[in-house]
Amino acid sequence: MNQNILLEIKGTDKNFRTIVAEIGEKEILIGFPMDLTILGLLPRGTIVYLIYSIDEHLYRFQTTILGRKNDNMPLFRLVKPKEEDIKKIQRRNNFRVKANLPIMLKDSEVTTVDISAGGIQVSCKESFEIIYGEVVSGILHIPSELEDVHFQGIVKRISRNANEERKNVAIAFTKLNQGDQEKITRYCFDKQRQMRLKTK
Repeated sequence: MNQNILLEIKGTDKNFRTIVAEIGEKEILIGFPMDLTILGLLPRGTIVYLIYSIDEHLYRFQTTILGRKNDNMPLFRLVKPKEEDIKKIQRRNNFRVKANLPIMLKDSEVTTVDISAGGIQVSCKESFEIIYGEVVSGILHIPSELEDVHFQGIVKRISRNANEERKNVAIAFTKLNQGDQEKITRYCFDKQRQMRLKTK
């Protein structure tokens, strides 16, 4: 177990990160989110969505809070969904959002233009030395995560933007562990969700 998940309260803009502690025949036990603002928001009968990732896909299902359980750590009991009620959201490689995040690349700090679990596009000075097909290593900082994302990738495209003093570099990930991939997926999901709320 210990699958990382995102819990979203139906009808609100509240979402929390936690883990799956146990899956039984009729119930799922999840850890109590670290965010204490959740206190009082999840009484018995609350309808929530759980979002999780497996391999190249992101999944989502609706469930109901059944109550709490204490087993070395505080847990929430949820109704286990039927297999047909679990919906695939989107392939990771297409799950791309615009983002301005700091990233260390070739010992220099640059900024992301957009990001997905399959790769990133960064903006850098025209003088930044990088070539098409080059294999690079980098460290990406995501504010909502405790640890940075370490990756290796290959340069797939270099383009000049409207500002002639800068260029955009597209990098496809070639080495990225599952934990770091999940961090990026969570960030992309949160960003897309925030954008949807702004347009309502």
